[in-house]
Amino acid sequence: MKDKLICGCVRVYRSDIERAILNGAHTYTEIQEETGAGTSCGNCRPLVEKIIRETISGLDE
Repeated sequence: MKDKLICGCVRVYRSDIERAILNGAHTYTEIQEETGAGTSCGNCRPLVEKIIRETISGLDE
């Protein structure tokens, strides 16, 4: 499966966000600090938050 670009401003991919979550970043702000996603224009915020929810939900299973 091809890795999806989530934040075009700073070139953050879904795998970068998932890796940050697995390393303990569980909030949007923590993802921003860890990856830089959403630190420029912020248009990716809804998608980043969705990935956070999906990934954390998957960890609980």
